[in-house]
Parts: sequence; C-alpha cells; structure tokens
Amino acid sequence: MPNQPLALDEQAMVQAASDSTTTPEELLRIANYLALVADPDFERPTSGTDFLRFIGRQGPLAVVLEPHPRTAIVAALVANPNTPQKTLLHFAADFPEAFLANPVLLLLLLEHPDLFRQMDELRLLVFLRHPAIPLNLLNTIRGYASPDVAQAIAYHINSYSEAGADWQAQAEALVAQLALPPVDGQEALIEHLALGTLPAWLEQRLRASNEEHIQQALQQTVTVLEDEVFAAMSYTVNHERFDLATIATADRELRKLAAESSDPEILRLLADDDDPSVRARVAFNINTPLEVLPSLELDDVQPVRNALALNPNVPTALLATMARDYSWSALRMRKAIAQHPNVTPDILARLATDESIQVRNAVVRNKQTSASARQQLLDRALTAALYSAHPMFHFIAMANQYTNPDHLRKGLRSPYWYARYALALNPAVPLEIISELANDAHCFVRRAAQTVLEQRAKEQA
Repeated sequence: MPNQPLALDEQAMVQAASDSTTTPEELLRIANYLALVADPDFERPTSGTDFLRFIGRQGPLAVVLEPHPRTAIVAALVANPNTPQKTLLHFAADFPEAFLANPVLLLLLLEHPDLFRQMDELRLLVFLRHPAIPLNLLNTIRGYASPDVAQAIAYHINSYSEAGADWQAQAEALVAQLALPPVDGQEALIEHLALGTLPAWLEQRLRASNEEHIQQALQQTVTVLEDEVFAAMSYTVNHERFDLATIATADRELRKLAAESSDPEILRLLADDDDPSVRARVAFNINTPLEVLPSLELDDVQPVRNALALNPNVPTALLATMARDYSWSALRMRKAIAQHPNVTPDILARLATDESIQVRNAVVRNKQTSASARQQLLDRALTAALYSAHPMFHFIAMANQYTNPDHLRKGLRSPYWYARYALALNPAVPLEIISELANDAHCFVRRAAQTVLEQRAKEQA
C-alpha cells in the first residue's frame, strides 16, 4: 500500500522558511524534510512491478532534471539569510534569482572564496544556466572550475556576450568534441545504434573511431552475435551405439559422450542423470525427444536450462514459459530465447521489457519484433539516455524527436549546454520550451533557440 503522507503543515513550513528569525537548526530540519519527500519511493507503492515502471528515473541526472516538488518551501529557504550554507548551495539552481539576492551570499563569499567548490558540480552547471549571474561571480567560480564548468562559464552570456554571425559553426565544432562512451557504455551504444537514435554526424564519428569497443559495438549492431554456447556444448552428434542397460552406471565421461548421441532412448534415460553436465548435453541435443524437453526446463541447475534454450527444437509454448523467468541467473537463457528460431512476436514483446540490456539488444535485432515492442524499446532506451551517466547518451535523448515530450521538457534543466542546444534544434520541441531556451545563459543555446523561433514565425506567417 502507498506510504502514508507525513502529518506536517506545509503552509506553516513555508511561513517558517520565510521568517528571518527562524533558527538555522529549524531551517535545517525543514531541508531534511524536503530531502525525504524528494525520494521517488515516497508516497508510492513499493511493489516490484511499480519499481520497474519507474526504473527510468534512476541515474545521476535524476536529481537535477526536475525541480523539487515543494517549490514554495524551497523558494523560501533559498531567500532566507539564516538558511545553512549547505542547504543554500543545494537549492541555488532551483531559484537562482533568490539565491543571488540573498544578503548572506556576499558574506559567505568573503568567508569562503571557494564557496562554489562546495556545490555539487551537476547543480552548479544547472545554476550556470541563469543569465543574470554577474561577471565577477563567474570569474570567481572560473578560478577553480572543472573543464565542463569552465566551458559553461566561457560561453555564458555575461562572459562571451551574444554569439556572432558564425555561431552555428562554432557551436557545432564544440558539439563534435563530445566524448564518446567508454567501455561500460558499449551495450547502450549497441542498443542506440540498432534503434537508429543517433544523429548521422555522430554515427559517422563513431565509424571513424579507432577504439576497439566502439568498433565492436558497430559490428554487433548489424550481425547477430553467436550463441553463447559453453565450450562443453561444442560437439557434433555422436552416432556411436551405447548399451541402454549399462549406460546409466557407466563413468561420467562415457555418459557425457552418450548424451551427444542420436539414440532417443539413451537420451530419455540420461535426461534424469545425476550429473548436470550430462543433462545439459541432453537438453542441447537436437535428437532429444520433444516430450523430454519440459522436464529439462524444470531443472534446478541453470546451465541445463541455458542449454535447452539453445536447442532449436524447443516448441513455442515452452519458450514462452522459459521467457517468464526474470531471474538474473536466467539472463543467458532469455538472451538465447530472443534469438531462437521458434520465438514469436508475443514472446519478443515480453522480452522487450527485460531489465537486461543484453536481452533487449537481442530483441531489437530480431526481425520478428513487432512495431509496438520496438517502440517500447525505443522509449526505454531514450528514457535511460536522458538520465545516463554518459553525456553523449543524454545528448542523444535531447536531440531525438521521439523522446517522450515530458522528458524533453526536463531538458530545460540539463546541466550540459550541448544537450540544451540539441533541445533547441529538436523539431519536436514545443514553442514554449524554445522560448525559455531563448533566454538561456549559454550564448549558443540562446542563439539557436532565437533562430528557431524566427523560423517558426516565418512558417506560420
């Protein structure tokens, strides 16, 4: 059942947060309440299904792409000179005007010249979207800035002024330097390549890359990966004759050899063998009688079930049963099912919701995957990209016209200027978002948005 809401008077909290006589200790308690209710599990069911439904909200950008829902309390805290320094810095990006106008800011800077070093970098980048940050404050932050922060300051409207006539060439040259994902982003890269979410120039850059994991991703996108058959499964059918009466008590190596035979009676017998490596060979063997396969699906040793999923004779009904096993240990089995010759669009649609990106990648490359399942894969990939730790994927989400409109709106708070730049040029973005970007602090973002507004006005005239 949903968590019970806290029995607190939020209007009273707004009044307390607005009162300049409220103690820092009480203001900190209010800030702690805000941290609690910002938890995505607050006032929401905690069932497994519900968790999966909200899985896209996980990621490093989840904490900055949306403002805190208790905006009145946050605004009051940011404006209160008694609010503790850590709390002020945490919420400065949500209400930058109030933060800059707070009379305590000058005192804090005098006491702590490196004040903004204490602000989380993502929140600092969101704060730097604000066009009214004074140049002297920008220069103070620049003194100890990271490369991302330094670039945001260098092209801030109060540092760079308005972009010149060659703004587009300059912006595109900077965007072209976007870092490609490292090795741990390979699977996500395969997914986006297969779904066709990348801008053409970015895909060309990937093809020109000499990084091995990038080239592997490009290759695996267009070729179905070889089935992950264990070394023990690499065999040809053994047509040797075995004695049915004695094979059950034979030594392990002989039983393994017999499990690779074409004799259905031998295979029926060995399907109940005590050794899982023998049962795995029976499960994989194309000569194993169909009526034996369901019992092997119930095997309590996962490698036996993995081997069964690689048997091309497994019927559709049994594949459907196996595909319902969402345990992590069954990942290789589900991946094999997604590539199985007897898999159906319905089974693929189920696997399209899999938590494993490896399984989903197998689904997206299957030509039988339905349009609706492919759309679901696309939505999920773009949602994950929105919150990704790798800026390139976040950029892809902002640039793609098929990104969920609600997610595009979140891009207004993107800490990365190049993502907001992509958002401004995205043809699916509504005018009200473009209008907000036309006042962005970054000179190239605002110029791109202003240009789009002018073009749309001409089209409507």
